[in-house]
Amino acid sequence: MQLSIPGSSALTSLRQRLGDWMWPGSKAARSRPNRTVVCQEWLTSAAGSDKVAAELVRVANADAIYCFAARDDVIEQLGISVPVYQSRLGHWAGVNRRWQYLLPVMPVAWGLLDLGDARLVLTSSHATVNSLRRCGTRVSYCHTPMRYAWEWRLEAERLPTFLRPFWPLVAAVFRRLDRAWSRRVDVFVANSQFVAGRIRKAYDRDAVVVYPPIETDAFVPTDEPSRDRFLVAGRLVHYKRLDIVVQAANQAAVPLVVAGYGPELTRLQAMAGPTVEFVVAPDDGELIELVQNARALVFPGIEDFGMMVVEAQACGTPVIGRAAGGALESVDVVNGGILVDSDDPVVWAKRLGEFESPVDGSALRRGTERFSTLPFRQGILEVLDGLGRDGAGHGHGMAP
Repeated sequence: MQLSIPGSSALTSLRQRLGDWMWPGSKAARSRPNRTVVCQEWLTSAAGSDKVAAELVRVANADAIYCFAARDDVIEQLGISVPVYQSRLGHWAGVNRRWQYLLPVMPVAWGLLDLGDARLVLTSSHATVNSLRRCGTRVSYCHTPMRYAWEWRLEAERLPTFLRPFWPLVAAVFRRLDRAWSRRVDVFVANSQFVAGRIRKAYDRDAVVVYPPIETDAFVPTDEPSRDRFLVAGRLVHYKRLDIVVQAANQAAVPLVVAGYGPELTRLQAMAGPTVEFVVAPDDGELIELVQNARALVFPGIEDFGMMVVEAQACGTPVIGRAAGGALESVDVVNGGILVDSDDPVVWAKRLGEFESPVDGSALRRGTERFSTLPFRQGILEVLDGLGRDGAGHGHGMAP
């Protein structure tokens, strides 16, 4: 006998209406049977997780992509041709640039999304996207377990000031929720062995490691690189610890270019000495030229993987990286790279002052082939093929 809960149909109807309001266009989309969809946290810059989401769409022949928020120029830049659906809250956040304020309600938005009878859902996760309701077979490409829950101390400076005193408690709640959401995932795919370890610790789950796709064809060596300056590049956020490199460049009096944009820009500019130059928000062409001509890319933070490391080495540029995290798997120490086991600017200053670039970067480039798009596609296809063999899924309509 099946028990019915009084008013449950009314609650279901209300949730359905709220979901249709929260996710414009999703009602018509879910009427299509046997869909494959990709769900990404947000598409607001062409960063690592966004590139992965775009490639997942292509590999799995996905019918649509859902994200909390999206920007049209980023969608175009990533070459996403399928319909993209974003939440109303995300649209508001994009207009007002108030992402941090909405973090606690992101799971509510995802929980209202009805994907109908979608048979395969691939998530590109590092925040709350796995709070999606159970639907079809779930594969989560995990860049890291939820940052604001498990690594919240590194993210604290990105939070609104008034929230910071309360965040240890909020993070504890999120950790509990994130563990529960992880049980909705059938297969975890990690972007590095380092993240696979984090997944095991946080969720008590194993993960298949598939390194993210690097466009090595776009990052190529130049004929006569100048090798006259060190380079740090990417989002200027606290956890990347770019302040260590700026202080080190000051102490060693070596030329350094800081290329990027983010909340740390003003602080880094204030501490920079005369040998430090800033290139704010370089476009793709400018960034590639900076990487090609750098004496070395300096990478002081503990990253989940660090796609920029591979992009630099594809250009024949060595990397001076932190001896922790994904850099242990990607920095080529055989062909000129260096790993620094310290966050002391004095130690980094010594390494920068003594560093000599290799004359020939061709070996560095050859070493990046295992991180290119083709191995990524093959790895994801193997995971999806395994769903049918293991009984977790029923076919997926993948790209050849």
